[in-house]
Amino acid sequence: MRYLTLLLLVLLSFGCKKDSENGKVVELFVDHYATSGRQMVYNLPEKTAIGTYLEGFDERELGYTYKVRATLYVPETPLMDGPSMWYKFVKVIDKQLYTGTEPFVIPLKTSSIFPTSIAIRLENQTFLYGSYVLRPENDAVKKQLEDLLALVPRFQSDSQYAAKVLIDATVVHDPNNRSNGYLVKSVKIQ
Repeated sequence: MRYLTLLLLVLLSFGCKKDSENGKVVELFVDHYATSGRQMVYNLPEKTAIGTYLEGFDERELGYTYKVRATLYVPETPLMDGPSMWYKFVKVIDKQLYTGTEPFVIPLKTSSIFPTSIAIRLENQTFLYGSYVLRPENDAVKKQLEDLLALVPRFQSDSQYAAKVLIDATVVHDPNNRSNGYLVKSVKIQ
């Protein structure tokens, strides 16, 4: 009987930790770009990746860095196929135009619980990466993007190939569409 009380106290203490974290107010850093699978959001002040997602930050624009306030949300019943916690956007504390000109790399394939797929599509002669426009820097890069889209049937029929191939694009913020697009410098398939 004495151990039953001790066991109950231990179990309750684990439950309290979860509850005490729920609703915790935090500050997060949102980087100037996003990829197909990551929002590029970090804890402050240490700038470590949050390991989950930020919900409700609909006003985000590419090409800007943000310091935002958010609350930690821990659902009472964890999602079966999702994260055990995530952050809910509260407000923007600071917004700064990203002025860097150095290219950065984004992955052009998605990997998740669903089959691996190519993260771009062509609509009305425009390459899209999620909701962001990918503008080829020149005709050679346009051909690289078209060649990538030609791999879609192989991705759908050969899951081993889809899992092992690496596909990246080197990009900068598109000066003609800074908050909604990337200028693609090159595509690498390996």
